[in-house]
Amino acid sequence: MSTFLERQDYILKHTFFFTEVNYGVVEIESDTTPSKDDVIQQVMDGHAIWGDSEYKEIGLLDEKTQRVDYRRFTDTDVVHGYEIKRSVLFDDNRGFALAQSPDAPDPFVTWQFTENENGERDYYWGKYTTNQDRATMDYEHRISVYHKVNGVMEVGAYKYYSSQRPVDIATYPKTENGPVRYENFDKREEVEQGRLLAWGYLVYDAPLTEGDIYDYELKAAPNNPDIVATMKEQAQVVGHWEQLKGLPDDKRYTWHRPSISAFDLREPITTPELMARRFRRATDELAQAEKRKEPKSIKEQLADAEKMVQRDCAVKKDVKIYRDER
Repeated sequence: MSTFLERQDYILKHTFFFTEVNYGVVEIESDTTPSKDDVIQQVMDGHAIWGDSEYKEIGLLDEKTQRVDYRRFTDTDVVHGYEIKRSVLFDDNRGFALAQSPDAPDPFVTWQFTENENGERDYYWGKYTTNQDRATMDYEHRISVYHKVNGVMEVGAYKYYSSQRPVDIATYPKTENGPVRYENFDKREEVEQGRLLAWGYLVYDAPLTEGDIYDYELKAAPNNPDIVATMKEQAQVVGHWEQLKGLPDDKRYTWHRPSISAFDLREPITTPELMARRFRRATDELAQAEKRKEPKSIKEQLADAEKMVQRDCAVKKDVKIYRDER
């Protein structure tokens, strides 16, 4: 008789998946491959309940990828002793992760995962290996294929445009964080609402160094997480300065959000270059304003008085010379 397994480690039996609003799996132990009816009966018996949704599709996972982590995890850094090293999330709330556990028989694994509205992730369809390069290739391959098949885009990834040439061998930095995929255009095109011209782009799951960006003549996408974070920090200074200056809304780069008592970027987000330029101006002017408020020391006051006396003497001397010449 088929029984539902609740195991804390890998499941090496028949693993079925369900396609519906929330992803779920159920493991069944049987001498023979269970039928769909067997699986449905397990669900009906309450062994695999995920809300009140109706399961729309049931299928058997591939034999080579049956070891599945079917539980929900709130900690996305460590899963069954495997530390998540790299991950990419798409805008359909699905993604892939590469993890490592040095003491495990298979130290490397790639998972697919689903992320819910609370940021909790379900990991499944794990592929285990002893070879790091093979795991890395599988991780990047799964990301590339999923993107092409589903037409979805990465969320929170790092995109860099190739501004001078199509993406090809030796035209981009190869790092431990990618690229996970790249794409070339048919010709040099306008991107980011016409802000940049590019031949194509690359996607990494961690930011490149300034040296890599400069050496390979790449342009970072304005909505990269590191750039957005920097701009939001700058917005706190720029927003205060814009308020003091009384700038009209159409001239401002920020707006004040009472709900968080902070400044946020105006939409559409201005370019990082413009924000950095205004940040430098705001910082300088605010610093000068603060300096003017500070009372001068006795030494500084005496020095200023001496300068005024010297200027007065010079003026009187110039007036005397002018009168003598007349």
